[in-house]
Amino acid sequence: MRVLVSLLIVATLAGCANFGPQPDGSELTEHWSFTGKMAVRNTNEASSFNVEWQQMAQAFEIELSGPLGQGAAQIKGQPGFVTMQRGNDVWQAGSLSELADQVADLQLPLDHLQYWVRAKPFPGSRAELLRAEDSGQVTTIRQSGWEVTYPSYYGEGATALPRRIDFERDDRSGRLVIRNWMTES
Repeated sequence: MRVLVSLLIVATLAGCANFGPQPDGSELTEHWSFTGKMAVRNTNEASSFNVEWQQMAQAFEIELSGPLGQGAAQIKGQPGFVTMQRGNDVWQAGSLSELADQVADLQLPLDHLQYWVRAKPFPGSRAELLRAEDSGQVTTIRQSGWEVTYPSYYGEGATALPRRIDFERDDRSGRLVIRNWMTES
């Protein structure tokens, strides 16, 4: 149970379908969303789940579910306040990272995720970016002790959006495969 709750908080594998043409990063406004699948593991446990993330300026809503919709959870937040509901259980914290620590004793920089999914560093801490010479696409972000790599993008060029994101630190790792990006119309 603790593993499922832990992994549900992380918010997001090969073989995921693409639902049509994807926008590029220049089309993203303050309001964007994606659907995808995430897998996470450490030395003791591993799991995967579906992710639906909707970003509205600084506010966000994340729907997480396991196979066949099992273990569904909803996370809603804005700067300074985050809630997670799973069934009748509700948790509250000051940030996604604090929520992860509170509910599942995770040590993941989840507050960075809304930036990392767009191949951008979190603005609150120092980062090293590596780019492909030919396309200008970010290939790696090193930040907060994590190495975040981008092996696959939707489209070409520096404004293409990530299709796959791998992240690793010590014995913890994860993979997010984004099936579909959406922008505000």
